[in-house]
Amino acid sequence: MDPIPDPIPSVGCLLYVAADQVVASRPSVLLYMTRVPCKRVRVDPIHLSAVVLAATFLSLQESGHLSFRIHEESLRIIPAGVMPSMTLYAEVLDTTSRPGLAGALLSAAINSPDGWVGTADGEPGYMFGRDESHVLGLLVKHPYVEKEVQRELVQAGAYTPSGRAFRPDCARIASLAGVCADAVRWWKQQQADAPRLCMLLLDLCQTASAGPRGGGG
Repeated sequence: MDPIPDPIPSVGCLLYVAADQVVASRPSVLLYMTRVPCKRVRVDPIHLSAVVLAATFLSLQESGHLSFRIHEESLRIIPAGVMPSMTLYAEVLDTTSRPGLAGALLSAAINSPDGWVGTADGEPGYMFGRDESHVLGLLVKHPYVEKEVQRELVQAGAYTPSGRAFRPDCARIASLAGVCADAVRWWKQQQADAPRLCMLLLDLCQTASAGPRGGGG
């Protein structure tokens, strides 16, 4: 059995490394897509950003730092009918600092006056967040998440600085295969256990990651 790498990156980092297992892949010729580390595969950067953000939020819930509450209402639409609307609130249970992206989200929750993560309108699974760049007041428009994750991976020895950018260390990335598989299973289990919360988080985070112009970066 291969030794467990130390330090082990956060779940968000592991899902980023295993992006092709949690986000649909695209042909490698689509250069505006995000390349999966050490693979000739590219994925939608906005969807990947949303997955990493949602998973990081859920990891903060699992660690006892945050809890979430969903408020539902129906918006009256003219000329007829109603449209579902969901608002997500976060409550801080533990202010102990966390590193990386988890720390940034926790800090945003601590500083939020009301814990408002975001509001999304539409049918579940096809909802659009009202805030086109923020969650919990934190600006997360792409490539914010990508840069935060890569900085974490540098600290874990899985990426190395290269000028103004970062490059993956493919030997180190390969050593993470086991813990990446664990992270993918954990993410899928979270979706099975709490589909409503996961779907709302993904919808909010995808809208915010895309930004007001829907840019992929």
